[in-house]
Amino acid sequence: MHRISDRRFSGIAGRNFKIFRELCGETSLKNVVLATNMWGEVSHDVGEARERELASNFLKPALDKDAQLVRHHNTKQSAHDVIRRIMNNHPVVLQIQRELVDQRKDITKTAAGEAVDTKLAEEAKRHEADLKKAQEDKARALRQKEEEAKRKMEEEKRKQEEQIRKAKEAEQKAALQCRQETERAKLEAKCLEEDARKAKQRAEEEHRRKTALLNKRLAEEEAKAKAARAAAQQKINHLQHQMAHHPPPGGGCIVI
Repeated sequence: MHRISDRRFSGIAGRNFKIFRELCGETSLKNVVLATNMWGEVSHDVGEARERELASNFLKPALDKDAQLVRHHNTKQSAHDVIRRIMNNHPVVLQIQRELVDQRKDITKTAAGEAVDTKLAEEAKRHEADLKKAQEDKARALRQKEEEAKRKMEEEKRKQEEQIRKAKEAEQKAALQCRQETERAKLEAKCLEEDARKAKQRAEEEHRRKTALLNKRLAEEEAKAKAARAAAQQKINHLQHQMAHHPPPGGGCIVI
């Protein structure tokens, strides 16, 4: 039985049909009826086009060996027509029976068994391919995850290095400012010291100048006083000389 409503003859249906042919054998395919159903699900033109595709492609190996292609229209009469075709067949020995009974083959060595093995091998191969793809996807996802983690670690490392670099720059800048402040303070202290030295020197020079001027004035005053004393003494001596040699008449005194 095959649904005419199916858009295509699927891979599973194809494999199952191959196993079915191997079970029957070519000589018994003349007793096989291939019935399509679900005709009410598609338009008449679409159904006929799909029927022609089935007859010329997927079902052709059986039809070439006299299998019959019929339509089942989901009616009792249609079902009876299909059954009558089967009832008119003459019984034949299936290929699987000859292989198992007459040829005493292990079921895995029969044509149907080998077809099943082929199917299983294909399934295993597909499963292996899927497993390999899954493993590759997992490995790729793991690599991506590792790369992402590595990228994040490198980014974090770069941020830390940037913070360390900025901290060092700030430390160096602070140290430079400290040195500059120290040098400036030293220079200011030196300038103040120099100013104090110069002020002291000026004060000492002014003191020496004033002292010298005072000493000069004192010396001048002393000289003047000495000269005055000498003049007075000379006048006294002169008067004493006059008194001694020319006393005033009638006595009296001399007022200086």
